[in-house]
Amino acid sequence: MGAKRIRKVRFIGKQNNKSNNLYPAVRNELTGPVYGYINERGNFVIEPKFQNAYDFNEFDIAIVNVNNKAGIIDKNGEYVVHPIYDSISPYKEGRAVYILNNTMGVLDEEGNRITKKPYTFVSNYNEGRAIVGINDEESGSYIYGYIDLQGNEVVSPSYIQANDYIDGVALVKIKDNTFALLDKDGEIINTYEYFYVGQYGEGLMTFAQDSDSPLGYINTQGEVIIKQKFSSATAFRDGVAVVSTGQLFNSKYGVIDKTGKYVYEPIFSRIEQLGEGRVALGLPLDDDVPYWTSIYAIGDFSGNKLSNFKYLSVDNYKEGLASASDNKYTFFIDKNGNIVTNLPIVEGSGNLECIHDLIRANIDYITYYIKPSGKVVYKPNETIKLNNKYSITKLKFKPNYNYLVYFPKVDGLSNKNVENNINEKLREMSCFIPNMEAGSIVDLEITEDDVLEYNYNGDFQIEYFNKNLLVLDMTGYYYPFGAAHGMPYKRTPNINLETGEFYRLSDLFMGGVNWTGELNKIIENMIITDPQYDILFEGAFKGIEENQDFYVDQNNLYIYFPPYEIAPYVAGFVTFKIPFTEIEGIINKEGSFYKSFN
Repeated sequence: MGAKRIRKVRFIGKQNNKSNNLYPAVRNELTGPVYGYINERGNFVIEPKFQNAYDFNEFDIAIVNVNNKAGIIDKNGEYVVHPIYDSISPYKEGRAVYILNNTMGVLDEEGNRITKKPYTFVSNYNEGRAIVGINDEESGSYIYGYIDLQGNEVVSPSYIQANDYIDGVALVKIKDNTFALLDKDGEIINTYEYFYVGQYGEGLMTFAQDSDSPLGYINTQGEVIIKQKFSSATAFRDGVAVVSTGQLFNSKYGVIDKTGKYVYEPIFSRIEQLGEGRVALGLPLDDDVPYWTSIYAIGDFSGNKLSNFKYLSVDNYKEGLASASDNKYTFFIDKNGNIVTNLPIVEGSGNLECIHDLIRANIDYITYYIKPSGKVVYKPNETIKLNNKYSITKLKFKPNYNYLVYFPKVDGLSNKNVENNINEKLREMSCFIPNMEAGSIVDLEITEDDVLEYNYNGDFQIEYFNKNLLVLDMTGYYYPFGAAHGMPYKRTPNINLETGEFYRLSDLFMGGVNWTGELNKIIENMIITDPQYDILFEGAFKGIEENQDFYVDQNNLYIYFPPYEIAPYVAGFVTFKIPFTEIEGIINKEGSFYKSFN
């Protein structure tokens, strides 16, 4: 990588002499990933049994998820708060926001509810205040106020917009074209008569005269400090702000000081404030499409570029170090933008984070733990045993920074030709080729130096396994840069591990029966009678096809349709669950498909 050797740096993880630090870790099982907690040696102290698990905080409690509910445990794995909540946010300022039955509230450090009534919105705390919102029956819109750390309303909900407290003040919107700055007691310091006021920071706020005018900055007295000339502008932080000129995809970003003078001229495709007096300056990898991928250099607040443009991602600085990635590796960099060579340099893209005595590596969507020396302490298993005969292993295909696929490889078949044929087909099914109806892996010509017009991530899970039938849920997400949103992809092969057959839907039914007609009747009735299908486009369901997407489990047939085919994008993959008991009369129970799992 041509890394420049620098002085050795000390490890900055939070040390704990009690050596009772625990770390959330995943184990891959047949039923899916489960989370528990390991110690510094990589041994599970709290066995994996959670859907998800988060870090223990300063109160030695951690948020976990079980059966789609959130609770809180202590370091013995005992529940402090039983998993009854729809979600619990990470603690901030000793408080956590929960959602329960479409209402929101706050828990203290012991898990007690402190809010005096339910709200439709609660933000995280900042400077001892949290924004709360309720639905105003008179206007039909949300109105906002503030609560303190005891859950008491300091400001009753009355504002149509509200922002976090920063430096002891909060910016709110009273009505159209009228904004105000509040003190900690909710008293109005000053009001501002503009179409827009926002982004408070260090005594300055952005403002606009009307919807079409550029942005400038005013002070708390309402005086214009920096004239309107920007298409976007952030809050001031550490004496500087990031601003842009141009519109939408042609925006150019720069950095200004509090007088409006450019520290960096607006010539960059992206700029990120990293803290500790540093910024990441981005230039496009391809000048023709500046909104695609950027490559970054490190700069200071005096306008000095400290490194070359060589990083594809950079995290915030913490005690002099930041995690960064190029197209092959992830590592720490110092404040001069040099790679720190006496800390781990790992293959893949993501970030490194110092947690107590270990470094957590979130690389290519897999989380594992390493020592400062680089020795791996714990990494999730890549192979899952299906039974005493079969197993399945997760393999990685990553030809480019913006293209990553995890694909399955089955093992244990007695016939190795069948095994190889299955694995070859699974690898081809895993790889997505843009703008092609069909293709194979050999058609996918991507190198690490290519500047892709899109990002693609693919993965899989075991949907169902019994006897000789393996059903996989192979998913992917394709995002063309600049699009409003990406497109999810889904394939669900139903595979006989004994014969190598990839079953079609027709293989489930007896010959000579109108199975498509029977399924169509059931689905049409579900559309009419089940409210969950009210979102479907009217008349969009025209019947299933011979190559219909489907999968099975022990007792049910699932028919599904991709976004936009019969419903809006927001509906996702519309799925119809049909119990076998409803179609028992047309199932071929002597056929290879049915007998593969019965």
